[in-house]
Amino acid sequence: MLKRYGCAIAVALLAAGAGAGCGADDEEALSKAEYIKQGDAICKAASAELRKQLTEMFPGDEEPSGEELTNVIEDVFKPNIEGQLNDLRDLIPPKDDEETVNAIYEKVETGLAKLEDDPAVLLSTDDPLEPANKAAEAYGFKVCSE
Repeated sequence: MLKRYGCAIAVALLAAGAGAGCGADDEEALSKAEYIKQGDAICKAASAELRKQLTEMFPGDEEPSGEELTNVIEDVFKPNIEGQLNDLRDLIPPKDDEETVNAIYEKVETGLAKLEDDPAVLLSTDDPLEPANKAAEAYGFKVCSE
């Protein structure tokens, strides 16, 4: 789980302070390059925090039990992704890209809903966040699309 989802924290998803100095307080939309740069910084910090938390909870390559998986999804993974998503939405996207980035974030929300319905899907080959990752990659994100 750690190897597969340490970086996948998709688009979104959470990094306290990673978006400092940018976002809703700015009056102008960011350029696409700056939006991607700041977004990837958010995702990188969040992925590092998630990896740290998962490593502490599950040292080595051990997989969580069913109950542990549900707790990890609810208490660690989902809040991390939601935080990333909130931080990314605080950035002001390029004016012509608002619909595109909102569609990416909606795909993240859809993936999170699938995880909430069935936490075990996280361990399956049917990654519920894959559509968001692919859309983020197509947009130009590097870290937020892993």
